[in-house]
Amino acid sequence: MQFKILLVDDDELVLNALRRELSSQFGAESGKLQIEALTSPREALRRVEDTEFDLVIADYRMPEMDGVKFLAGLQALQPDAARIVLSGQVEQDNLSEAINRTGIYRFVSKPWTEMALASAVTQALAYRKVIADNRRLAQAFRDRFGHAPRLTGERRYHILVVDDDENILRAVGRELSQRSRFGELYSVLYHEAHPGARLEARTFRFVTEVCSSPRDAIDWTEDTDYDVVIADYRMPEMDGIRLLEAVRRVRPETGRILLSGQADVTALIEAVNRADIFCFIEKPWNAFDLRTAVIQAISWRNLVIENREIGNAMGLG
Repeated sequence: MQFKILLVDDDELVLNALRRELSSQFGAESGKLQIEALTSPREALRRVEDTEFDLVIADYRMPEMDGVKFLAGLQALQPDAARIVLSGQVEQDNLSEAINRTGIYRFVSKPWTEMALASAVTQALAYRKVIADNRRLAQAFRDRFGHAPRLTGERRYHILVVDDDENILRAVGRELSQRSRFGELYSVLYHEAHPGARLEARTFRFVTEVCSSPRDAIDWTEDTDYDVVIADYRMPEMDGIRLLEAVRRVRPETGRILLSGQADVTALIEAVNRADIFCFIEKPWNAFDLRTAVIQAISWRNLVIENREIGNAMGLG
C-alpha cells in the first residue's frame, strides 16, 4: 500500500530534513511513500482541495498561519488524513486545544529524534489504514442492508505493562490507574471514524496490571483479552519485540506498544514487521504522551474489532 504524505513548514531546511529521514526510514524510493513538501500553509490547503493525503505533518509556528489553524482547515477538507504537529514551543494548554479542534494524532518536538518521528508516522499511518478499512466495510454494509451497523463502545479498558524494572512498573501503573483527562481525544477520533454517530461523553478508566516476567505475561494474555499491552524493549528474559510478537499471535486485536530508551530505528522497524506494534514510547516519557498513545491504541483496537464484526455480519469473516 502506498501512502501520500504532505509536509508543511516555512523552513526549507526542516522540510529537507523531514523528507530525507522519512525516505530513509520508510523507503520512499521503493514507492511505499509519496512525499510532497510546501513552505506555505495557504498553498498547502489549496493543494489538499484536489489531492488526497494519508498523512500531513505541519509545523506549529508559521508566520502565515499557525499549525493548529492549518490543521483545522485540513480537517474540514480531508477528515480522514492523519495529522502530526512539529513544535519546540507548544505548551500543554495548546496541546489540549489542538486535540479538541483538529484531532491531532501525535506531537513531535523540535529537534526530533529519529525514533520519535518514525514512531509517530508509523502510528498515524496504521490508524489511517484502519479508518479506511472501516469506511469501506461500513459502506458495503449500508449498500447491502440499507443502514449502518449498531456501534458500541467499552468504558473500562484493561492494560498490561511488562518491564523487569519495578520502578517503571509502578510509575506506568500509577499513571494509567488514574482517571484520564483525555476522553475528549477518544471522542474526536470516534467521530472522525463515524461521522454523524452519537457517542456520549465518557471518562476513561484504565484497569492496569503489571508483570516483570515476559513469559508470565504471555501466559496472562492467553487467559485475559487485554486492550493494550505495553512492553519494555530490553528485558533479560525476553526482549519486548519477541513478547509483543507472541501477544500478536495470541491476541491480534490487542494494541501493542513498545517502551524503551535504548531502541533505535532499526529496532522499531523490526518491531513493526514482526510484532505489528501500534507505537513506540521513548523513555523517559511524559504523562501526556503515555496516555495519548494508550487512548489512540484503544481507538485503533475498537475500530479493528468493529471492522471484524461488520465483516462477519456480511459473511466476510
